[in-house]
Amino acid sequence: MSLVSGAFIGVMIITAILYYLAPKKWKPYVLLVISVIVYSSLGVKSLIYIVISTITTYIAGLLFEKNKHKKLILIVTLVINIGILVVIKSELIKNIIVPLGVSYYTFQVVSYLIDVYKNKYKPEKNIAKYFLYTMYFPYLFIGPINRYDDISKTLFETDKKFNPQCAYNGALRIAWGFFKKLIIANRINVVISTITQNPSEYNGAFAIFAMLLYSIQLYADFSGGIDIVIGFSKVLQINLKENFNNPYVSQNIQEFWRRWHISLTSWFRDYVYIPLGGNRCSKLRNYFNTIVVFLLSGIWHGVNYILWGLFHGICLIIGKFIKVKNKYVNTIVTFLVVSFLWSFFIWPNAMQALQMMGSVFTTFNYPELFSNILNLGLNLANYIVLIIAVILLIIYDLKKEKINTKLKSLSTDTKIAIFAIIVWLALVFGMYGIGFNASDFIYNKF
Repeated sequence: MSLVSGAFIGVMIITAILYYLAPKKWKPYVLLVISVIVYSSLGVKSLIYIVISTITTYIAGLLFEKNKHKKLILIVTLVINIGILVVIKSELIKNIIVPLGVSYYTFQVVSYLIDVYKNKYKPEKNIAKYFLYTMYFPYLFIGPINRYDDISKTLFETDKKFNPQCAYNGALRIAWGFFKKLIIANRINVVISTITQNPSEYNGAFAIFAMLLYSIQLYADFSGGIDIVIGFSKVLQINLKENFNNPYVSQNIQEFWRRWHISLTSWFRDYVYIPLGGNRCSKLRNYFNTIVVFLLSGIWHGVNYILWGLFHGICLIIGKFIKVKNKYVNTIVTFLVVSFLWSFFIWPNAMQALQMMGSVFTTFNYPELFSNILNLGLNLANYIVLIIAVILLIIYDLKKEKINTKLKSLSTDTKIAIFAIIVWLALVFGMYGIGFNASDFIYNKF
C-alpha cells in the first residue's frame, strides 16, 4: 500500500475516526489492530519477519532483569535481528521476500534492546504496546526511525480528545507532503527515467543534469513522505521527531548528515560511532570510525550502496582538511558533491553509476542537452510548474519558522483557504498515471 494511494488516505481517515471514538484505554489497541491489518496486506511472509523481531527483542528485554547471562542474551538477540537484515540487504538468499520497512523496524528494536540492556529505561511489560512501537504503520513504511523512550509516552497515551488545531496542523503537513511528492518529485522522475533508460546516449551533460535534478527529487520525495507520516501522527497527537533540517544549505558533508535523514544519522552516531570511540581517540582511529559508520550506512540501504557510503565517509574526512570562508561556495560545493554521489541511487548498479560519473569528465555534450531538454519527457509548461514549485519549496524551507508562526496567527477561514489551495495544487498539477509511478516513495525500498 502506497503512502499516496487512495487506499492509504482512506486508512488514515478511518484510523483517525476510530481512534477518537474508541474508549480511552482502547486507543493504542485500535492503532495496533489497524497496523497489523495494514502490514498483513503486504503478505503473511512479511508479517513473519516483523513478528520475529518483535518477539525476540521483547523476550530479551524481560530476560535482562536479574539475569547473569545478560550479555549473552544481548549478543544472541542482536545476531538474530541484525543477521536477518544483513542477509536480506546482501541478497545472500535469492528470491527472498524482502519485507517492507525491515530496515526501519530492525533499527528500532535494536535501539530498544541496547537501551534496556544499559538500563536506560525499564523493559516494556505490555507486549501489545511493544508491538505497537514496532508496527505503528505510518512510520513503518518510510521512517523516521524512532527510539522507544522518545515515542512511547505519546504513542501509548490514552487521555486524548480530538483537537481541531492539531488536526489542522497535521492535515496541512500532509497536504504539503503530497505537494512535494506529486508536483515536484514525480515530475522530475519523468526526466530521470528518460535519461536512465538510455545510458549510452544520455551521458556526460545528461548525467550531471540527472544528478542535480535527482537531489531535488529525492529530497521532495523522501521529506514529502515524512511530512505525511508526521502530519498524520499530529492528527492523532502523536509527536514524531523531524527527519530533515534544510540539508542542502549545509557547509560540508558532515553538516549535511546532521541535517539529512536525521533519525538514521543519530542512530549510527549513538549505537555505532560513539561505542567505537567517536572522536575521543586518535585522528587515525576517528577516521576509521567514520568510514565504518558510512560503510554500514551503505549496507543499510543495500549492497549496491556500499561504495556510496564509502565515498561519503572519505569526503567527510577530506572536508576536515579543507576550509573555505565563503559560505556560498561551501554550500554549492557540498550540494554538487552530494548530487554527484546520488549517482548510486539513480543508476541500477554501482558499475553503471561509476561509468556515468566518469562520463561527466569525458563527454562534454552540453549543446545536445540544451537542444534536447524538451525531449526528456517534460514540455515547457511542466518545466515552468516544476521551477515555481521548487522555488516555493526553497522559500518555505528557508523561512519555515517565520511562516509557521504567521500561520498560527491567521483566522480559521484563512487557514482553511490555505489548506484548500495546497490540496488543489497537488490535485491539479500533480503527476499521475503510467510512467509517473506515483505509487511508491523512493525510500520505501530501503
